[in-house]
Amino acid sequence: MLGSRASRTAFVISFVGHCLFLSMPGFNPSLPQTEMCEEIAVEVEIERPPLLPDIDVMGDEKKLKEVVEPELEEMEKELSKEIVEEEAMLRYRDMVKQRIEEVRRYPSWAKKHRVEGDVCIKFAILSNGLSQDVEIIHSSGSKILDEEAVDTIKRASPFPPIPEEIDSSLVRMEVSIVFTLKYE
Repeated sequence: MLGSRASRTAFVISFVGHCLFLSMPGFNPSLPQTEMCEEIAVEVEIERPPLLPDIDVMGDEKKLKEVVEPELEEMEKELSKEIVEEEAMLRYRDMVKQRIEEVRRYPSWAKKHRVEGDVCIKFAILSNGLSQDVEIIHSSGSKILDEEAVDTIKRASPFPPIPEEIDSSLVRMEVSIVFTLKYE
């Protein structure tokens, strides 16, 4: 309702303004300009309704607290559980990445020919730590580096088992394995 009222008011203001502007003598050169128009001032007032209704009577604060406090306690418990699970997931992902880094090797052929690249891989870890569904998301452009990245994930398996704090029997991960040579 408020939007349509404001729209109507804006339309009326726009319409009156356009009528005044288009009827000015200097606007249309094909019309004869014989006399000057007198100045007309238009004032428009827009009524703004209050955002909140008037409150005459204040309710009991006690009743509000009795309803809200149990809900807040339940929300705090759920939030606390989510935070614990999120922190456990971050720690677990770090452990997996560390394990991958421990077994990562640079293929000697690629090192000899100065081939570098990044391979983005996704895979799943089962609750017992075994990996499955190893798949390349983004290739490095070098078949030998791509194959070594997949082999690295397979060598790193089994990973540590999924912690109990993580309420899942499967963790999906995406990692980027970077093959970069240090130039001296």
